[in-house]
Amino acid sequence: MMQDTEISPWSNRFARTIVRIGVPAITTLAKGLQSTVKGISRDCLVCAAWLGSELASFGENDVRYFACEILLHDIVRHLHPGCELDEKLLACMCVYNYTSGKGKQKLMSLSESSRESLRRLSSFTWMAEELLQVTDYYLPRRPSVSCVHTQILEIGQPGNGAATAITFFRGQLFVGYFDGTIRAWDIKGQRAVISREVKEHKKAVTCFALSESGEKLLSGSADKSIRVWKMAQRKLECVEVIRIKDAVQKFGICGDKIIVLTQKKVLKFSCSARSTQTFYKSKHVKSLALFQGKAYLGCGDLSIQELDVSVESKIEIRAPTRSWRISKQSISSIVVYKDWMYCAGSQVEGSAMKDWKKRCKPAMTMPISKGTNADAMAVVEDFIYLTCNKSPSIIQIWLREKQQKVGRLSAGSKITSIFAANDIIFCGTETGLIKAWIPL
Repeated sequence: MMQDTEISPWSNRFARTIVRIGVPAITTLAKGLQSTVKGISRDCLVCAAWLGSELASFGENDVRYFACEILLHDIVRHLHPGCELDEKLLACMCVYNYTSGKGKQKLMSLSESSRESLRRLSSFTWMAEELLQVTDYYLPRRPSVSCVHTQILEIGQPGNGAATAITFFRGQLFVGYFDGTIRAWDIKGQRAVISREVKEHKKAVTCFALSESGEKLLSGSADKSIRVWKMAQRKLECVEVIRIKDAVQKFGICGDKIIVLTQKKVLKFSCSARSTQTFYKSKHVKSLALFQGKAYLGCGDLSIQELDVSVESKIEIRAPTRSWRISKQSISSIVVYKDWMYCAGSQVEGSAMKDWKKRCKPAMTMPISKGTNADAMAVVEDFIYLTCNKSPSIIQIWLREKQQKVGRLSAGSKITSIFAANDIIFCGTETGLIKAWIPL
C-alpha cells in the first residue's frame, strides 16, 4: 500500500510533464508504436495505456484529444487477430480512455474488422462492450462474422519429416518433427527464422505442453519419454527426462501432476513423488483435454470420462454407445473452450460443461459428411476447425454458433498437426511445412 501511495503522485506528476511537452511527446510515442520490433511496439503500447488512464483522470482536455488523433490508428492495430490477448486488452483500454469525451467521434472511423475485434473482446472486458454500444448506436448494423481467412505464414525446412506438434513458448513458435527434432521459429511479419534447434528425442515429437508457471516447455515423444525444457541464454536446455513405458500420444499438466495418454492407457505421473498410476486400461481412450483440475477423456466406445486429477475420482459423463458399428467410431478429439466442451468423431457435439455432467442432450450437434471421421479439431472464437480422414490436406471451417460449414483451408499435403492461438490457426504437414491463417 505504501508503494502504491508513493507511485501514484509520481505517476501523476510524470503524466503532467508529458502534457506540458504536448504533441512532440505524443508523436514520439506514435513512432514507437509503429516500430517493427515487437518489444518496442509492445512497450510503447503499455506506455500509451498508462498515459491514457492518467489523461482520463485529468478530465476533458485538449491534449487527450490530440493524443487520440495521433495515436488511435496505431493503437487499433494491436486489436487485430494475431496479437496476444493481453496486448488486445491494453489496446482496448487505450481506445476507451482516449476516445471518451470529445474523442468519441473518432470511434466512427473504426474499420469493420476493428469493430469485429471489439465484439470478440466484449466477453473479456466491459470496456469493449461499451465501445461497441457507442459505435452501434451511430452506425447500426446487423451483427455479422467474417468467415474469410487470410494466410499469414508459410515456413518449412525439409529433412526432418512431418511437423507433428506445434505450440507457442516465450513468444516463439515451437515445432516438433517426425525425426525427434524441436525447432523454434522467431516470426517477424510474414517471415520466420530459426532461433533454436535441438534433437534429443529419438523418435517423433507428438505433443507439447507448458508448465503451469509458463517458465518451462514439455515435449512428449513416441520414444516413450517426456522432456522438460527451459531457456538458457540463447539455447534450449533439457533439464529433466521423464520415462514412460509406452509412446506418448498427448499429455496435460495440472499442478505437479502430468496426465499422459498413450495408445493403451492413461497414466498419472506425480513430479514430486516420482510415482505413476494407471487408469482406463480397457476404455481405449483416444483423446484428452484438461480443464480446472479435471481430465476429460474421449473413448473408443464414444463415452466421455472425467478424472479428477487431485482426488482421483472418476465419473462417466456420457455412457458408452452400444452398436455393432462402434469399432469404426471413437471420440478422436476433445476441446474445452470458454466453459464449453466439444467432442469430435463421426460428428461434432458441444455443450456447456454443466450440461454434460447432467447428461443433457448436446446443445449443438454438427454432422460431418457420411462415412467421414474427424482426425483433429481446434476451437477458437467464432470457428471450429476440423481435419477429416477423407480430405487429409484440408482444414474445414465451421461457424460455431450456426453449426454451418463456411469454408476450407488447403495445406497442400496431409495435415499432421493442428494448433490454434490468438485467433490464428496453424497446421503442420507431412512434408514439414507449417502454414497459418487468420480470419479477416
